[in-house]
Amino acid sequence: MRTQRDIPKMVRVSAKDFAYTEVKQRIIHCNFRPGQQIVEEELSSELEISRTPLREALQRLELEELVVRQPNGRLKVAPVSVKEVKELFMVRSMLEGIVVTEAVDNITDQDIRNLSYLVRMVKETSGEGNHEDVSNFGTQFHTYLYNLSQNKTVVKILFQLNDHITRYRRLAHFIDTKKTSDEHEVILDFIIKKDKKNAELTMKNHVLDSMNQAVIAVMQYEESLNNPAN
Repeated sequence: MRTQRDIPKMVRVSAKDFAYTEVKQRIIHCNFRPGQQIVEEELSSELEISRTPLREALQRLELEELVVRQPNGRLKVAPVSVKEVKELFMVRSMLEGIVVTEAVDNITDQDIRNLSYLVRMVKETSGEGNHEDVSNFGTQFHTYLYNLSQNKTVVKILFQLNDHITRYRRLAHFIDTKKTSDEHEVILDFIIKKDKKNAELTMKNHVLDSMNQAVIAVMQYEESLNNPAN
């Protein structure tokens, strides 16, 4: 567990920014489980910061709906639901469709080489069954397209969505690495051919396929809560 003391002095950030980043990472990577109570006294002691900056960080996370306030005033990690999964991935599929079509207009030969490298790494790590690296290289692929699109509004919304989506990815290893590897190759092939229609369609289906797997993960998680002995 990191504390503020662990951060090198030359990159030292404010206590509230440190707390925000640290708690957010724990939430989206499921180190703090959905629905888990947040005990401010324990957390401030663990992070070695005072209660005031921690509260400011938690208020920010509450606005982002990663934590929710209960009727008694205490906070807990936002719960997960199948309904939210479907909403998040459906919106993401539409926005990713916009990104990929706009990226086609701006792509250069160097961009194609860079994207080809990322696709190759997705394929190689997929063959090794390395879920973590497949996810990391896949994320880099999508982020590269975000930058190519130059659509600041869409990208801003996508980053906000992806904080929530990452939580669902971490909830269970639901990635079919072979399928996601193949899909990235197909998307890039359509981009190279400047086939916007099929690039958009394939990207949307790629995201919706992830949605279906995430729904299964949430249902399994909810079942495990209802049947803890299993």
